Formats: sequence, structure tokens, C-alpha cells
Amino acid sequence: MKEICHKLAARNNVLVALASMIFSVQASADCSRDDVTFYLDKGFSTEQITTMCSASSTTTGSDALQPGTGSEHQGSEQHSSALAVGGNALFLQRAIKAQKINLGSDSLNYTQKICIQYGEEDLYGFTPKTCPNVRFMISLNDLKVLDTGKKYYFYGTSEVRVKSSAIKREIIGQLKDKKPEERELILEKFEKGDETVIPIREDFSMEKVKQVLQELSK
Repeated sequence: MKEICHKLAARNNVLVALASMIFSVQASADCSRDDVTFYLDKGFSTEQITTMCSASSTTTGSDALQPGTGSEHQGSEQHSSALAVGGNALFLQRAIKAQKINLGSDSLNYTQKICIQYGEEDLYGFTPKTCPNVRFMISLNDLKVLDTGKKYYFYGTSEVRVKSSAIKREIIGQLKDKKPEERELILEKFEKGDETVIPIREDFSMEKVKQVLQELSK
């Protein structure tokens, strides 16, 4: 009986601590209880959640602020902008299914392994394939979200299709392990243009990612 009481007391302490954490974040930022719980489940710290929620609060509540002097007003806008970028960067670093994710002032950058089929099928019906790491640099200027969905319609990786004024792609290693004729065939099949798909982790909402990307568009 004594051991059961100790376990119940420990469990209650955990619940109280969690409730206190949620209340603390809600009190200092514009997030619902469900939002806070969602971010906690995703492994964000209290400080990170406060930053992300504060970004939402500063953008939605800025109209209610009384303007001060020019320098004070400008400083407030810069602070709000920094919070917004910081919160969005934290979210995208967790949500995008890639590596080396970085949100700059003008672009979203990340590295992703891309598989490219090239050349002709062999006698067994197999087409040569290579899967290099590709560095994507997506300009935030005129960034538009075109669509969201699964890679193969009903299954596969969640993806957000975007269009931008400029999308740069850099094959890391420059295919140096391939013969010149192979490189030529691979580059012919390599993705080009002003559209691409951003891979999203399964447990993140594509609609939330869409909303964040639209907010970042300039």
C-alpha cells in the first residue's frame, strides 16, 4: 500500500509539473493548450515553444499596440520579426524530412537525398539509378504553396509542393564518381525549374507547414 501511494504521488507530481509548464507557456504567448501539448509531444523545450507561440502573438496582436516614438516602434517591429523567424525556423527544422535545414532572411535551405534514374533498362528491366545528396536553396520571394499530399497519392512521404521566384539545386560531390557520359544523362533527368516538393515528417501537419511557408513568403 505504501509503495502504491508513493507511485501515485510521483505521478501526480509529474502531472502538476506538466500543467504548470503548459500554463507558463500559455500565459506568456498566444498558443492554445492543444498547441502546447502538440509541441511538447514533438520534443520542443519550453523556451522553444514560447518563442514559436510568441511569434504568432506578435504578428496577430501588433495592431493592438499603441505606437511610440519612431525608434521604439522600429525596435518593436524588428523584435517581432526576429521572434517570428526564430519560431518558424524551429518548427521547420523539426517538420521538414531532410538534413541541414536552415531558414535565412531570404531563403529556405536544406539537404535531401534524391534518387535519379537515368539511361536505358538492362536485360532484366532495371534502370541505372544514383542517389546523391542535393542542397536546395528556395527563395522566399513570391513563394507559393501549390499543393499538399502524399508522394504516391495515398501513401509515401508527405510533401508540400511549392513554387518560388528562384530555386537552386546543388548536387553535393558533383557526381565525381560517375563517368562524363553518365553525368550528362543524370543531369538531363535532374529536377529543374521554379517548382519543387518539400518532404514533411509523417507526424507533422502539412497544413501547418503550408501556413508557416505562406507567412514567410515575401
